[in-house]
Amino acid sequence: MSSSFKHHLSRVIGSKPLPLLGSLLMGLVLLTPLTANRALASEWRELAQKTVDYKAEVDKVKLGRKEQNLASIKLRCDQGTVNLKQIELFMSDGESKKVDNLGVLTKGLSSRAITVPKSEGHLERIELAYDSVGSQALGLAGVAKKGKITVLGKEKASDKEQASDKD
Repeated sequence: MSSSFKHHLSRVIGSKPLPLLGSLLMGLVLLTPLTANRALASEWRELAQKTVDYKAEVDKVKLGRKEQNLASIKLRCDQGTVNLKQIELFMSDGESKKVDNLGVLTKGLSSRAITVPKSEGHLERIELAYDSVGSQALGLAGVAKKGKITVLGKEKASDKEQASDKD
């Protein structure tokens, strides 16, 4: 603990600083961001990662059984710049939902959350239409990298969570 902090603490508390109190305060300051990030990170789960070429393309993401009970999805750009043209969600009962013009994502940005249709079926697959901004020549020169995205999903609230929210 820095001497100026101890001095300030002693002026606030009294003539002698309490070492235990100072340690507790410092521990709380250091642990708070870690616990907050863990709580936020647990809401969105990684479903797939895709590398986006410089040409327009459509990628399909097939979901396993554990990934089909989703309330919403979003995309996060991990590298490069990606132009999101369209996302289509396909349900097991034949229903689908198309979302156009999602914009351009750069490294570190995420798309808005897209709500999965409420239907009798579950989410089977996602089709992504996009391209990476730049060209192969710029990529070789190190100016523009191919885009990399992560598809994230948020699960539907369980019946127990919904009941506790109503209380």
